[in-house]
Amino acid sequence: MKIELRKGLSLFWPIALLAIFGTTSVSAQSLSFPIAQQINCDRPQGDAQVRTCIRLSYEASDKRLNEVYKQLTSSLSDEERSLLTEAQLGWIKLRDKTCEFEVYKSRGGTGYGGFLNECLERMTKQRTAELEQYLKKR
Repeated sequence: MKIELRKGLSLFWPIALLAIFGTTSVSAQSLSFPIAQQINCDRPQGDAQVRTCIRLSYEASDKRLNEVYKQLTSSLSDEERSLLTEAQLGWIKLRDKTCEFEVYKSRGGTGYGGFLNECLERMTKQRTAELEQYLKKR
């Protein structure tokens, strides 16, 4: 491929800028990963790590809920699956609104996200237990 430049233009600056910005974004991405690996959620250090651990715990419970939900839906008839899907969508709205109400007085504070994730996790674990009971009855 032949690259033509207008007279007087150099490839130095476009390549230099690409190298700088490309390196910066790669460096920024690679720095965040080892830091996340260093958090010990059994003994978090500081508020930021506590909030991160609470979020990770909620995310794990949500992942488990989705696994159980998929197991259950695979064992249902089309009509049952449709009913469960509708119920699950309603439950998600209920969970989210309940947790918003529960932590309402904390909004604007530094602990708000952590309190919200704790509520979401608690309710998600309860729902997972309910779905596991339905699964056992199958």
